[in-house]
Amino acid sequence: MKTRTSTVWAALSVFVIGLTTSAWAADMDAMKKKAETVKGQAEKVTKEGGEVKQSAQDMKAQDAMKNTGEMKDEGKKLKDAAMGK
Repeated sequence: MKTRTSTVWAALSVFVIGLTTSAWAADMDAMKKKAETVKGQAEKVTKEGGEVKQSAQDMKAQDAMKNTGEMKDEGKKLKDAAMGK
């Protein structure tokens, strides 16, 4: 009886360890997929952040050019006023 009980417990232990290992492997696979998804999202955010930064720089350049043009016009008006035109 002792040998039979030991054999049953050994078989049961192997079965439980096998289930635990497969569940752990499936869980690790799911975690790996989540990590890859998060990594892809982070790359997308970084790319979009760069595009926003470039857009802001372009807008600043456009504003600077507009301000320069307005200053030039004001300078001409002041010059004309000083010259009496």
